[in-house]
Formats: sequence, structure tokens, C-alpha cells
Amino acid sequence: MKHVILPAILMACASIATAQDVRPIAEFEEDRAKYTAESDLACAGDADAFGRLIAAADPEKQGNPAALSALAWLVASQNCAYYTGDDEQISYFYLRAAQEGYPVALAYGGVRMIRGLGLPQNTDSGAGLLVLALEGGFGDAGAMLAGELVTGIHMPRDMEAAKNLLQAAEAKGADPALLENVWSAYAAIAQ
Repeated sequence: MKHVILPAILMACASIATAQDVRPIAEFEEDRAKYTAESDLACAGDADAFGRLIAAADPEKQGNPAALSALAWLVASQNCAYYTGDDEQISYFYLRAAQEGYPVALAYGGVRMIRGLGLPQNTDSGAGLLVLALEGGFGDAGAMLAGELVTGIHMPRDMEAAKNLLQAAEAKGADPALLENVWSAYAAIAQ
């Protein structure tokens, strides 16, 4: 079923990027905390938490975007009880959540597009989703895109854009450890 739906989801994400229909991350704060906690419990093997997460995510329909994103993290994390490592499934969950303008899902879906993980590689669309996520208040998205621009592995290196993104990520409250990691890589290359 997911193989049939994935192209439609990719088109929907392209529509999101075109329409700039990102919702502020603050709208998702309560759900994000709730489903992150559920995914942490499920990661440790709690079958009841996994069931609640699946029910809320409802991946075959349009479930709660924070739950879908937490489910994607769960099945992508090698140290979790419900790890699948199925790149198509992971991308599917993130892109379903991205359809609702959820900045976290936009960011992780964007990284997956840039890298071609579970879907065709498209660096422009992936970068666009990351920018939308940053505009939606998810500071980590700016640092994630900066990291891609610093390494130059999946898209051309652009140190000036990376610096600007890192500064924007800092202003939006990105994770300090992520920022430190990307700033360190930036400094090592910029010398």
C-alpha cells in the first residue's frame, strides 16, 4: 500500500513547499511532548505505548502528525524494540506528517529527500522542506540544512549559506549539541 501512496505524498509535499503551508511548531508542543514520551516507552519495548502510538499516528489515514513523526523516529532507531530500518516506511511516515505542515516532519523528510533515503533524491525540494521547517520555528532544521551544506556530500558546499542558516538556527533555539557539532564541522572546513 505504501508504494502506491508514496508518490502522492511526494506531490503533496511539493504542494506544501509551493504553498508554504507550514504551521508554527508551538501548535504541536503538547502533542510533540506526549508522543515523544510514548515513542521513548515503545523504544524500550512497551507494547502498550507502541499500540497507543500506532493508533494516534494512523499511518494509513491522516493521523496526528506528531505521532507519525514519533513513529518514524521509533522505526528508524536501531536501538529500539520496534526498529525496522525500512527507509521507505520511515520516509512515508515523515512525509504523511509533513502534509499537515508539522515542522519536525518537514525537516526530517527534507533530510531524507536530500539524501535519497527511501524516496528519490531531490536536493532542491529537500532543502525547501528544511527551510519551511525553520520558518515554522524548528531551529534544528536550519542546523540540519547547514550540515548538509558544510559537508557537501549530497549537495554543493556553500559555507556562506551554512553560516547564515546556523545563525538563524541559533535564533530559533536549535539544539545546542547539534549546533556545536555543525559549527565545529564548519570551523574545520572554513580554516
